[in-house]
Amino acid sequence: MSSSNPARFLLRRLAITGPGKKLVTLMFGERINVVWGASNSGKSYIVKALDFMSGAKTPLPPITEAQGYDKCWLEIELPLTGTVTLERAMKGGDFGLHIGSVDPEAAGRPDRTLSWDHRGKGESLSGFLLGELGVGTKEIARTLTGDKNAFTFRHYAAYVYTEETNMMGEWSPIRISDRSGETFDKNVLKFILTGVDDSAIVTTQNPDSQRTANLGKVEIIDEMIAAAQLEWERDYPGDPDLNDQAEKQTAAIRDLQQTMSDRQSLLDDLRLDRRSKMESLRDAQERRTEISLSLQRFALLKSVYESDLQRLASLEEGGAALLAGARRPCPLCGADPSHQLHAHGVDEVEITQRAVRTEMAKIASERADLAKATRSLEAEQEGLLKRAERLSGEIEDIDRQLDEVKPLEVATRRTYEELDTARFVTRQGLALRQRIDELHRRKTQLETFKPKSLPRGSVTSGIDGVTGHEFATTVQTVLHAWQFPGLPTVSFDDKTHDILIDGKSRRANGKGVRALMNAAFKIGVLLYCRQKELPHPGIVVLDSPLLSYRDPLTSRHGELDADEKQVKDSGLKEHFYRFLVAQKDQAQFVIIENDPPPIALGEGSIVTSFAGSQGTGERRGLY
Repeated sequence: MSSSNPARFLLRRLAITGPGKKLVTLMFGERINVVWGASNSGKSYIVKALDFMSGAKTPLPPITEAQGYDKCWLEIELPLTGTVTLERAMKGGDFGLHIGSVDPEAAGRPDRTLSWDHRGKGESLSGFLLGELGVGTKEIARTLTGDKNAFTFRHYAAYVYTEETNMMGEWSPIRISDRSGETFDKNVLKFILTGVDDSAIVTTQNPDSQRTANLGKVEIIDEMIAAAQLEWERDYPGDPDLNDQAEKQTAAIRDLQQTMSDRQSLLDDLRLDRRSKMESLRDAQERRTEISLSLQRFALLKSVYESDLQRLASLEEGGAALLAGARRPCPLCGADPSHQLHAHGVDEVEITQRAVRTEMAKIASERADLAKATRSLEAEQEGLLKRAERLSGEIEDIDRQLDEVKPLEVATRRTYEELDTARFVTRQGLALRQRIDELHRRKTQLETFKPKSLPRGSVTSGIDGVTGHEFATTVQTVLHAWQFPGLPTVSFDDKTHDILIDGKSRRANGKGVRALMNAAFKIGVLLYCRQKELPHPGIVVLDSPLLSYRDPLTSRHGELDADEKQVKDSGLKEHFYRFLVAQKDQAQFVIIENDPPPIALGEGSIVTSFAGSQGTGERRGLY
């Protein structure tokens, strides 16, 4: 790995989702990210969420705004795999890994599952992330006697994510957790700053201490065996064969699962078929209604045709009568028709009569077409009636089948739950029996134990003086770049593995100065690793590093101490951000503060403002 192009992680997006809830998302630039704004707007929750998505065991705090949300997502760019998206239930547990960038609201099944526990079976998130940094299996001594724990990504996380309480705390920033222990914390720092772990350490207690400790262990194991045996006799009387029970229960559950699957499939098919037939029945009924309306209109049209034909027939009869009398001797003069000079309108009557006959023929043809269409619709109506009756019968038959299958499915599920509960009890018994056997085995080992002599020399913890001096020099460079008042001399305290400013310990300073010391320490670790070409995630997340710039009237941290006032008046805030801009190619920074940065941060940086519940702005908070 080259210091000019170091392997590093890049945060891209933090998201939180829940059924029917609005997507919560926060984007990160690859250089500097500042989230500032009102108190109680969710800024500190961001640090907890990022730490949680890096493998923290503790679930996210159940704040009011998070009600209804159930899953957290983190998109991160890695040196080897590239962009991945991690998903995790907000209650904790294992991680889902999606290759690439995915939409949290439309993501499918993850490509892999990663255990949250570094010691868990299968691939763990810790092992995956350490592999991206090129860190293999490493061991860290947690006691001076050589007891060791595996190095995990959670130990890096203590130098990546710093919450507000730790930021201003009086304890050394090397502390991994409340239970990790001073020796372990020092040795973690040693590995990070040197790349040398403690796998080669082999040491033991002195013989007397070993005998005393061994006797105590035997007594404790005897008590544990007695308690476990009482539990066994109480919950599993008669010494049953739990292995046989477990096999039978597993087989029965497997059969029930298949039965439940078959019955559920049958229910799904019946419901789908019923829905399809209901839609067909509705279509048939709607068509019958349309036909009924059409037949009513046809009947009215038919009556109109009949009336027209009767009227035209009357006209035709009248014309015939006129024609019949038109060729007789004139009643006035007695002249024969052949001697009459005037036809008295006979031609007009004939023309009218022909027109009436033509119109009657046309209406008769249209009436015939109407009768044909009426018969067709009546036939279709009859067919639809029969179809509706058939569909209704089929739907009733499906309803009967559903009434028969539903109770069977419910009964099968109830039986499955009872069997699953019984199998759980059986497995608890097997675990208890295994624990009793393991306790007996351990007791046998302890009873045959022979103390070993303590080798010459003792195991030392933490980093050596030279490394401590070089590291302190790096931190001093950071503080000087910030224009820390007085440009102090920074030294390394071998006892606490913390830095001293002009010989003063962390506890001798106010909260704001302690926060700056912690921030300089964490950034110093990153820069030192870059100088020595040692692995580091390349991310530093700091909550309230500029605490000295708080408003003493509104801040819950109260009045400023004298050294904090000195910092506030020094202009350090602007130099702090200028220094971060200068490190743009070394790391990605996430700063949580109450005020915006006083300078422009440049390309690749994002400044996000949280207005709070009482404020105004586009974004009130994280949720």
